[in-house]
Amino acid sequence: MSALGYILIFYIGFYFYRLAENYNKNKWLYGFLGIIFFLTMMFLYAFTFRLFFIEEINDFTFASISFKSFFIGLISVFFLFHLLNFIWSRKIKK
Repeated sequence: MSALGYILIFYIGFYFYRLAENYNKNKWLYGFLGIIFFLTMMFLYAFTFRLFFIEEINDFTFASISFKSFFIGLISVFFLFHLLNFIWSRKIKK
C-alpha cells in the first residue's frame, strides 16, 4: 500500500472517530470500525471477483481490479458513515 493509501486510512478512521465523538459513542471503537470496514470491503470485492468471474480474470489486470476494489471500499465506507450518522441523529431528536 502506498503512502496515499495510509493517509486515506488515517482520514477514514479520523472521520469515524469524530462522528462517534459528536454522538458520545466509543470513539476508538468506531474509528477502527471504519478502517476495518474499508479494508474488508476492498478484500471482499477482490475475493468475490476471483471466485465468480474466474473466466474473465484474464481480461483484467491486477491494477484494474485493485482500482475497482479501492472504490468499492470507499463507497461502502461512505454509506456506512452516513447510515450511522442518520441512525444516531434520529435517536437524538426523539
